[in-house]
Amino acid sequence: GINAEYGVDLEKTLQQCLNHIKVWMANNFLCLNPSKTEFLVLRNKHDKEDNPTAINALDNLEPSVPAPLVRNLGVFLDPELSLTGNVSKTVRACNLCLMNLRKIGNTLTIDLKVRLVNTLIHSRLDYCNSLLAGASAKDLWRLQKVQNAAARFIAGRRSLFSTSDLRKKLHFLPVKQRIQYKLCLLTYKALNGLAPAYLSKLVQRRKHKQKNLRRDTDVSYLERKYTRYCSSKGAFSVAAPAVWNDLPKPLRDSASVLSFKANLKTHFFKKAYDC
Repeated sequence: GINAEYGVDLEKTLQQCLNHIKVWMANNFLCLNPSKTEFLVLRNKHDKEDNPTAINALDNLEPSVPAPLVRNLGVFLDPELSLTGNVSKTVRACNLCLMNLRKIGNTLTIDLKVRLVNTLIHSRLDYCNSLLAGASAKDLWRLQKVQNAAARFIAGRRSLFSTSDLRKKLHFLPVKQRIQYKLCLLTYKALNGLAPAYLSKLVQRRKHKQKNLRRDTDVSYLERKYTRYCSSKGAFSVAAPAVWNDLPKPLRDSASVLSFKANLKTHFFKKAYDC
């Protein structure tokens, strides 16, 4: 986002950024396609100024209109970073796959149905799902309904049948727990030098305080960051410590990634189904 209060010319800034990209791509034998280049204006929802209707950000072209939804590495971003558009795209793609699978469902075995659901449905639900840490309950429920429909497809049940027992029998983590699982896994890798540097610097272990509290002496806890903005609650530096600190200490102190992943799924599975 570009704040106009600091006197920043939005059009000029975008032109400079695109020129740098063009030069880099030309040096690497690539070409920037102006007809497929989109840009998104991120603004604070409390900002009283209107978003620009058109910007001449590309040379030798008519003024470009800021896109309401842009795609970056398969994730659809909106101006408010609510990821509602990305959820809608995911739900639509999964429902299309389920509709096609139901046409051949009678010819498939249970094991093959589970494999197809994991390949076509869960792969879409899990793709970059750590970004949904701050998603609204409505969007999470839309994704959960997709998984519920997939569980009914495997069991051959009708839409009115409850899916809690089906998901438990199939060992499917609910959507909310799958997001928390991904956050904890990224946090473990960041703390143990297995993640990129830009991700590792976003989490810090808890420092000793002057007060003699038992929680402060545990170095496996992370420093919590608090925010009053809903759009910031999904940030990795905010969401990751909140989920990580709720894990049991033996789980946080796991010796390897493999043991951590196995025990982490068991932890969230028991938490989701009260078993």
